[in-house]
Amino acid sequence: MGLVRGFLFAAITACAFVVSFTVSALDGKILYTEGTVTVTTGGSSQDAGPGTTVSAGDVVSTGADGLAVVDLSNATQIKLRENTSVTIGALGDNTQVSLSAGALFTRILGKLAGTFSVQAGMTTAGVRGTEFFVAFGRTVDQEPDVWLCVNSGTVDVSVASSGQHVLVPAGKGINIIGGAKLTPPRGYRWTKGLNWNMDPSSGSVEDHTSMNQAYDDLLNHDYN
Repeated sequence: MGLVRGFLFAAITACAFVVSFTVSALDGKILYTEGTVTVTTGGSSQDAGPGTTVSAGDVVSTGADGLAVVDLSNATQIKLRENTSVTIGALGDNTQVSLSAGALFTRILGKLAGTFSVQAGMTTAGVRGTEFFVAFGRTVDQEPDVWLCVNSGTVDVSVASSGQHVLVPAGKGINIIGGAKLTPPRGYRWTKGLNWNMDPSSGSVEDHTSMNQAYDDLLNHDYN
């Protein structure tokens, strides 16, 4: 009987270890921060820094002086600019994040296992490539514009309210007017100043691109 109990205890312990390992493997981790960065879990907020874990349902936010680089599961990294708020919707085979304010960069490291998407209002960007940028712009008809541009690969952009979708290739960008009306992908001069770097050992990771430049581009009709 003692041998059986010992075996059962060992089996239960092994199972518990496997479950614990699996859960932690689905957690993300903050790799780098500047300024004010917080993680909100279940309504409770804490200051965050390198090594802070993030899980599905958490909200990562940056202040006016803040910046954060976050490693998610599924070989994905995101970089939050200042005054940005992102909810981690899901991690794992179908990683999904929601942008509610500000701007973020995304990067896929190697081959994507599963899917990755970013939601901004009614707009969803599904990854078929490796690097893209999403930001809220000016407010039109009570809803903010959404800007998206692709550095490499292809991104499938769709709008839930209209059912519209478009593939945006590398080097092109789009403006989703009022978060609902897709415009054709074009080359925009303002995107050339974006800082795609997420590795502080390779140089500055800060991006100071003003979204006002995007609207100047529209006024100047410069799409080359």
